[in-house]
Amino acid sequence: MMKDIKTPFKTINCPQCGYALPLYFAHTKLAQCESCNSSIFLEDEAARLTGYSSVLAPEPSLIQLNKTFRYKKQTFLPVGVIRYSYGRGFWEEWWLKDNSDDEWWLSVDEGDMVLEKLVPNEDKAEIFVTIKVGQTLGDWIVTEIDRGECVGFGGSLPYEVIEGQKHNYIQFDGYDASIKTLEVDPSGLRTYIGRWIDPFDIKVL
Repeated sequence: MMKDIKTPFKTINCPQCGYALPLYFAHTKLAQCESCNSSIFLEDEAARLTGYSSVLAPEPSLIQLNKTFRYKKQTFLPVGVIRYSYGRGFWEEWWLKDNSDDEWWLSVDEGDMVLEKLVPNEDKAEIFVTIKVGQTLGDWIVTEIDRGECVGFGGSLPYEVIEGQKHNYIQFDGYDASIKTLEVDPSGLRTYIGRWIDPFDIKVL
């Protein structure tokens, strides 16, 4: 019998108010309490308040926390979200669990959507000093270099973020709508690979 996608890995209690918080991945590091908006940092078996909270202003969105959706043959559950400002506007990064308990990231920027997975780094952070838009690296071409600033988050996340925290990113486009993203912030370098997807292929369940 297949496990319900909404079944958490485990549940903890908010150290501030006692509210039950479901965690969907063993390596979750940050959780926001739905009841009191406290942010809780998780380390080993301990849970501590971070001393700050985050409240996202509601924005119209096809994707919602803890509401499943289907993309092609896969079902996804959004378990966390980070909203970033990049000067021209905002975009959101959704941390997803699929029906095989794998994790994904869905970037949503004014209707454009990218579905990616975290992969091992093949580049070094020094690439941010030398790379330029239009440059090619193997099968990839650099299409965007910019900086994002966290303006809020919700749900649970695999690493700690705070409002005002900035990160630099490089976007590479490849063949057949493929995409590669590099991000660097105080926690280190992360690499994601995936593809552009059509929002009309998403069905909210």
